[in-house]
Amino acid sequence: MLGKSDVRVWNSFFLQYLWEFVLGMYLAKCYKLNSEIVNLLNFKILVPVCILCVAFTGVAGLKGGIWKLYNDIPSMIGYLFTLLIIYKLHIKPINGLFVLTNKISYEWYLVHMLVFSCTFYYLYKLETFGMVAIAVISFIFSYVVACLYHWILSKMKIF
Repeated sequence: MLGKSDVRVWNSFFLQYLWEFVLGMYLAKCYKLNSEIVNLLNFKILVPVCILCVAFTGVAGLKGGIWKLYNDIPSMIGYLFTLLIIYKLHIKPINGLFVLTNKISYEWYLVHMLVFSCTFYYLYKLETFGMVAIAVISFIFSYVVACLYHWILSKMKIF
């Protein structure tokens, strides 16, 4: 309408993110009240919905503009269903990684940008790594730092 859908200030209004946060909390509440709801979702539902939502997210991201404004809900559903599919495959090491990631998710959220920024800054200056390699190193390093941060916090005695 105004032609400003690609301008960051216009497409990052806080109510959109508040709505997504509230929706996520509502889904968590539904799961907490009835964890059997996950068992109702079988692969016949999970896989097609996952493919459709992730495909829509990709197309919306490539198309940009107004499409990019409204891809968050399909994106959340697509990635949630992707994780549910992986979890329902019952591969113990992967499920264990999910459980560990759940334990450190807040700490990871707190440190990830600092670790990514520092890693990108210093490794890019070396000119020995490509951007993909730096991204992978940053991802792994931020996960390790989050685990360390979680361990430090667990050792602290707080009332």
